[in-house]
Amino acid sequence: MKDPQNITICLLLATGTILASLLVSSYMTTDNAAYATVSIKQGDYILATGARSGTKELVYVLDIAARRLNVYDTNTTNWTLELVDMVDVDRAFKQ
Repeated sequence: MKDPQNITICLLLATGTILASLLVSSYMTTDNAAYATVSIKQGDYILATGARSGTKELVYVLDIAARRLNVYDTNTTNWTLELVDMVDVDRAFKQ
């Protein structure tokens, strides 16, 4: 009678240990994802901003008609946007 109880207790302990380790590892991993803070759609354009670092922001402009994504960096010395990269969306997502 004690044998099935011991097996059940061991399985529950193993399951709890696995779940606890998964929970701890999910909180320990660094998040490298980019999150848009503001997004606007107007006509054939979608604009979004995202943090590059703690103090820098990037502006993403998706031209739907031309199927192109332009990435701009903010230059606070002369208050302009400088083109950082231009991505052809069709080529980037080609399978």
